[in-house]
Amino acid sequence: MLSVSLRKTKIIRRRDFKIIWKCVYPRHYTRNTGVSVGTDWLSTLSLVEFSSSLQLGLIMTLYTNDSYMHQYTSVVQLESEDVLFFQVALQTNNTFASDVLLQVDSCWATESRHPDDAVQGILLQDGCPIDETFQWLSVNGGAQRSRFSVEMFTMPQGLPLYIHCLANICGPDEECSKDCSSHSRAKRSVLHANGRRKLGAVVSAGPVLVNARVQESKSSFWTEHMRMIFTVAGLIGFLIVTVLSVTASKAIMTYYERLRLKVFYQ
Repeated sequence: MLSVSLRKTKIIRRRDFKIIWKCVYPRHYTRNTGVSVGTDWLSTLSLVEFSSSLQLGLIMTLYTNDSYMHQYTSVVQLESEDVLFFQVALQTNNTFASDVLLQVDSCWATESRHPDDAVQGILLQDGCPIDETFQWLSVNGGAQRSRFSVEMFTMPQGLPLYIHCLANICGPDEECSKDCSSHSRAKRSVLHANGRRKLGAVVSAGPVLVNARVQESKSSFWTEHMRMIFTVAGLIGFLIVTVLSVTASKAIMTYYERLRLKVFYQ
């Protein structure tokens, strides 16, 4: 499959159109796939000192679907049409933190495990979605966890992707929700390092690999069957022609033999 992106100026790119072709190869063969050394699963736990006596943990997790029942714990290889389901959550067993809320401020993607990479694809900024496929699956800033989803994508170098989020911790007297109704959606751009809020931390998850394998469609299924039918029909036609040729040859030989005997007796 050849995927072509027409939007060269964008950092995050998805398929604009694709060209699919087939190759003929042996039925039995060995296929190798390489995963770069050092691509162990990354799910960071960041500790934030909320007060002199209270320390809170922040963690981001990637789940398999929107049920949020099963999480990934190793390198993920997904199709370009798949959806990523993330959760950023507070980790605390302290009852004094029951009124503390979590707000995801910004999220971005890099092609390494370093959040401060020079080239970063912005997904969320100032609590408001930048990526058109970004969807909140819970109220951001209304609980001690936030859930969201985003469609799979690629970045310029085609390397494994890491997702990073800056999460803030809100106290009882702080406004933790964001109003994005009047927030103009910015175009894709490069995210540069800037100041972080005091009560917040960056959490990361990855790597996620894009699988370029294309599943065979129903049309190709029927194409294979039609090809088989034409092959069988061709073989049957060849056999019929062969039988007719042999029969005709015998008839001609018999005719000439009778003609020769008739001339001989005359």
